[in-house]
Amino acid sequence: MRRDYYAVLGVVSTAELREVRQAYRRLARQYSPDVNFWDARARDLFGEIEEAYRVLSDPAARAMYDQFGHALRDGAALAAGRRGEDVHVTVQLEFADVVRGTSLRLEVPRFSPCAKCGATGVVGDARCPSCGGRGVRRAVDPVSVTIPAGVDSGSQIRVRGEGSAGPFGGPRGDLIVSTRVQEHPFFERKGDSIHCEIPISVWEAILGARIRVPTPSGEAVLVIPSGTTGGQVLRLRGQGLPKLSGDGLGDLHVTVRIEIPTGLDSRTHELVRELERLMPLEPRTALERYRGGAT
Repeated sequence: MRRDYYAVLGVVSTAELREVRQAYRRLARQYSPDVNFWDARARDLFGEIEEAYRVLSDPAARAMYDQFGHALRDGAALAAGRRGEDVHVTVQLEFADVVRGTSLRLEVPRFSPCAKCGATGVVGDARCPSCGGRGVRRAVDPVSVTIPAGVDSGSQIRVRGEGSAGPFGGPRGDLIVSTRVQEHPFFERKGDSIHCEIPISVWEAILGARIRVPTPSGEAVLVIPSGTTGGQVLRLRGQGLPKLSGDGLGDLHVTVRIEIPTGLDSRTHELVRELERLMPLEPRTALERYRGGAT
């Protein structure tokens, strides 16, 4: 029965690479064929020591050995059909990608089946030099990914069967794509709703108007009721972002900012005065009760 590689080198399974290397050097000097030329057992031990060191000194090979043990060499993982690991990547998206959805071609770092040994880990009777006997090799492969409309920062898209290949022909894990969405200079996103601020003239606020406003997907007509006040929020239903569930669209919330004209000449100034006489207002009447202190 093949001995555990950690036991061969006399180190614990949590040993750092420095300890593994020191143990190997000590044992290699003790059992080297140059020192024990006539000792067949020493030669066998030396081969076992070399094999253990090759695996435990390679971080990728060591991780797979910790998971599968000697199945890596015996090919038992093939029969078990062990699944490969999931691979996580992050993508940056423009705001427009969220509105329409998009398709990306990503270069994904992952383990793929070794072509040289056909994922068996051996070439003839020897360990495959291309994959180090693991049946898989590190690679960067192109993968097409569809990003649905409505994703937000932190959304995750699972692409099944596009992660790392399992050892010795095992099935692939999944590719997990996390999204980060860049902020828009005009629209502020809150879930599937969009908020923005639109300036209107004082005359539009007084008389009411129909104005065209930008939306994430184009333009829409916003009705400004007569008597609209600054800071009032008007809603356009169905003009926000697509819901990730695919069930309709969010709303667009428009905060109104009233623009006051400046630089009046004498004629315009007199017209405004006339308008003030015709439409007298007392906007601070409700504040009278607070004069003289709180009540």
